[in-house]
Amino acid sequence: MKKILNRLVMVFALLTICATAIASAASPTDEEVVAAYNNANKVYNWFSLAPLPTNGRLKKEAGYMIYYNVDYPNIRTMSDLRREMNAVFTSDLTSKILGSSRIYKEFNGGLYVAPCDFRPNAFAGQSSFKIQRLTDDNIDLQITTEILEDPQKNKMAVVKYETKNFSYVKTLIGWRFATFERIK
Repeated sequence: MKKILNRLVMVFALLTICATAIASAASPTDEEVVAAYNNANKVYNWFSLAPLPTNGRLKKEAGYMIYYNVDYPNIRTMSDLRREMNAVFTSDLTSKILGSSRIYKEFNGGLYVAPCDFRPNAFAGQSSFKIQRLTDDNIDLQITTEILEDPQKNKMAVVKYETKNFSYVKTLIGWRFATFERIK
């Protein structure tokens, strides 16, 4: 009886693991792809438009840059920042973004951020999304953004459109963006 019970528990555990793997491998809906883009955009903007906040209590200088301690839940070190990025980007893209940025540095085990002065593109208008499923493992998210004549002078006519494509791929740990860039 004990052997049968043990085998039933093992079979149940295997079925649970398989069901979880199948569920996580399922292709995301269009709404889930757009939601994933919005979340990834928030993380990507940590490197341009909206760096992680600081309370300004601690300050470090490196070269000509001044860094202040990051004050954000669950992100205290560079490893924490990398973990949050890996939740939305492939590890290769995370490494590329971190490698090309000087906004964040770690000092004595703490994450610091340098103030930056990036501004959103004032000429960028509304964006539309088009989702194309290339394979079971690769989705192309195409974002087309209106470029306005001159919003600063209240000229809101659309003069052209700018289109960018993002590769959203299935990895061993779930769906992640393999390419990403700023839209606005």
